[in-house]
Amino acid sequence: MDILRYKDEDDKCYGATGMAIGIVVFDGEEMLSAVSLDGDAADIMEMHDRFYFSGNPSLSAKSSWHQMISNFNITSAMLISNVLCRALVRNGVAVTPEVRKAIHDILVEEGHNECSLEADEIERLFNKNYSHLNRIFSHHGVQSIAHDFARVLKAQRRMTRSDVIEQLRALTLL
Repeated sequence: MDILRYKDEDDKCYGATGMAIGIVVFDGEEMLSAVSLDGDAADIMEMHDRFYFSGNPSLSAKSSWHQMISNFNITSAMLISNVLCRALVRNGVAVTPEVRKAIHDILVEEGHNECSLEADEIERLFNKNYSHLNRIFSHHGVQSIAHDFARVLKAQRRMTRSDVIEQLRALTLL
C-alpha cells in the first residue's frame, strides 16, 4: 500500500523502531530474533520460526487458538507501532484518518484470514491496541527512548533481540 510505504531511510528506521517498541510493549520479545535495516521493508523484523505458527498437533485446540491470537496481537502491535512512531515521534504529527483506515483494513484481512476472527472481534482488538499504542507513542519519555533507539539502529544497521531488549530497557521505568 503506497500510503504506508517508507519515504526514506529515516522513515524506515523509525518504522523499525516502532515495531521493536510494539513487540516489547506487547511482551513478544521472545518471538524476535533481530531487527535489520538492510534488505526489503518486509524483512525488517526477523522473527523466530514459532511466530509463524501454523498449528501443532501436540497442542490442544485452546492452546493453539491462544497462540494464534497472541501472534495476531503482536502483528497488530508491530504494524500500528510502525506507523505511530513514524508519525508521532519522527514527524510530530497525528496519523491521518486515511492511514488509520489503511492499517485497520490490513488487520481486518489478517485477523479474518489467519485467525478466522469475526469483524466485531477484530474491531475490538484494533481499537484497543490502537488506543493503547497511541497513548504510549504520545508519551514524551517513550519518544525520547524511540529517538535514541532509532539513532543506535541507524548506526548499527542490525540489532539482535538482546540488543533490542537492552536498548529498550528504559521503557520498563516509565
